[in-house]
Amino acid sequence: MPCNQWYRLVESYQDAVLSYSDAASALSVKQGPTFNETWQRAEEARIESENCRAHLLHHEHQHACLDSDSNGHRQLAGISSENLVLGDQGQSGG
Repeated sequence: MPCNQWYRLVESYQDAVLSYSDAASALSVKQGPTFNETWQRAEEARIESENCRAHLLHHEHQHACLDSDSNGHRQLAGISSENLVLGDQGQSGG
């Protein structure tokens, strides 16, 4: 059973990924000097999302508050935390 901290970490990760998505989307409408500033904001958002993901995965491995499937992947009611946050974005090859 996931603990309260796991839910908070998932929420932080979701927020960070959404911020990164928004910042990356803004790149397509910026030109000239403002592009560099927009790029920097997107890079900062990317780093923040990576940090949030790392904190979530670290918590999962250290706290072990999720169930594991037959392959050893930690899951919440049959849903991996990675898919819970990001969904299937083609990484599975399908």
